[in-house]
Amino acid sequence: MLPLTPPPVQRPNRSAREHGYMLISALLVMAMLMLLVTTYMFTSLNSPRTAQANANSLAGFMAAEGGMNMRATEIRAKFVNYERPSGTSVTDSSKCAAGSGDFTCISYAIGNRTVTTFVYETTEKDASGNLVETGTVAPGETYAGLSYQQYAYRVVGSAVKDSLTEANVEMEFQSRLVPLFQFAAFYTDDLEINPGRPMVLNGRVHTNKDLYLSPGVSLDITGQTTAGGEIRRVRKENGTCNGGTMKFAGKDAPGCFTSPMTDAQLQSYGGQVKSRQPALTVPSLDSLAPDRAGLGGSELWSKADVRVVWNTLTNKPAVQRADGSEDTAATNALQSCAALTQSTTFYDSREARQITMMDVDQAKLLACIQSSGKFTAQDGKVLTMSDTSGGGLAIHFSFYPEGSDQNKYGVRMKNGAALGPAGGPAPKGLSIATNQPLYVQGDYNVAGNVPASLMGDTINVLSSAWVDGKKTALTTVADPANPTEIHAAFLGGTDVTGSSKYNGGLENYPRFHENWTAKEFKYVGSFVSLGSPKKAKGAWSSAVYNAPDRNWSYDTLFNSADKLPPLTPRFVYLRQLFFAREF
Repeated sequence: MLPLTPPPVQRPNRSAREHGYMLISALLVMAMLMLLVTTYMFTSLNSPRTAQANANSLAGFMAAEGGMNMRATEIRAKFVNYERPSGTSVTDSSKCAAGSGDFTCISYAIGNRTVTTFVYETTEKDASGNLVETGTVAPGETYAGLSYQQYAYRVVGSAVKDSLTEANVEMEFQSRLVPLFQFAAFYTDDLEINPGRPMVLNGRVHTNKDLYLSPGVSLDITGQTTAGGEIRRVRKENGTCNGGTMKFAGKDAPGCFTSPMTDAQLQSYGGQVKSRQPALTVPSLDSLAPDRAGLGGSELWSKADVRVVWNTLTNKPAVQRADGSEDTAATNALQSCAALTQSTTFYDSREARQITMMDVDQAKLLACIQSSGKFTAQDGKVLTMSDTSGGGLAIHFSFYPEGSDQNKYGVRMKNGAALGPAGGPAPKGLSIATNQPLYVQGDYNVAGNVPASLMGDTINVLSSAWVDGKKTALTTVADPANPTEIHAAFLGGTDVTGSSKYNGGLENYPRFHENWTAKEFKYVGSFVSLGSPKKAKGAWSSAVYNAPDRNWSYDTLFNSADKLPPLTPRFVYLRQLFFAREF
């Protein structure tokens, strides 16, 4: 029997197997191609939408940021005008109806969008509500070492278009207030210092514009020197050089040259000399004027403790409230004290005219305030020399009505060697302000070192030897002066130098009217110029006088915040703490 043979094994057909693999691969490729085509079509169709959405988002963000910055600028403007924001604040846009005053919600139309903004204060205060955020500018900042007060705020902006919120932004910033009397010299216009005799300025010097330096013998500025424009070692009016030497912060300055100081030259002083700095925002000289309408432009009027107004119709002084109404009780007391008189025989050669002068016996006026019990502060409290609100007493002087000839008036302070009534206490501080030219006759504040300031359209210094009527339009020779000493900050206006017309420079900031040859004028304080005078516009070249021996220095007491005169003007700048956008 033959052995059985197993049937042959059937193997898969290789060609059929390969065809199956190819079919699967083709299907996968087709699926991938369809996916790519679908993705391409979706991307092609959606790309314009995405680009438009991105553009809308960016435009909304920029609009919201613009509205927020506009609101921050409005808050800053309040401080520039000697005011602080007031009202009821909200911290949520849904509660805008509850906001009021400077904190009300404000909407701006920016780029076809409505930008809604609101502000709330974040200033740190103690349990009694007193400001905590005070100090000195930190090292490394341009104005390091200066005292300041600051207030913190958060601004929120939201941009909406077609009922869709496109962007929400918020920023926190500090509004920092730095007193101007912490500078030895501060000018809003060009500052020129060209003394004919040796001069030392032992403090900071700043101008918002150009600084021109050309001493005849020597000039030494010991503090930091900053300028919004350029620093030049020539005279402004003709570009010449007086040939004297200079030092900045103890280091020799370059010699005369017509070009501005270079960056390399500035850097050699280790940050003590800087040009092209941001201009500092300060009040204008108009802030000295009365503000009876309550427009908020003059803290020196609205926040003064006493407002003395010479009535030009009755030729008698009166005391007014901030709104211009008369304080009858204080007026009667003032008139009975005989502290104010009028003179019409003062001739000012620089103005080439007689001046109608309000003469103020300061000692009698302060004694009247101290003893009468008729002068009251804004809060209704009786004023005395012990008043410490705002740093002491602030007194404003003006004429009303001025009439068509508004440039013929002046205010003269006499008997001010001691700041306080005879035999009585001195005030914590004293500030005198007027929108008229201010004249100071004789020594001022030489006993006691009370923080003081003298603020007027211009500042004029007279010695105790001055006698009205001896200098007239026909008599141009000035009488000899007596040595004089003044301890007070000066704030006023100064002329601007033009082509071949010199304004007198810092050395002639105080206007002189006498023969000061070989006589000393000792001054301790701070020079602040807020621009060109509004009233006394006579040219320096028209004045008839001989210059004094200038023994001038910055009052270092002003470096302490509690040693500044009342209502000291200030410059304002913002410091951004953070900026954020909500997505």
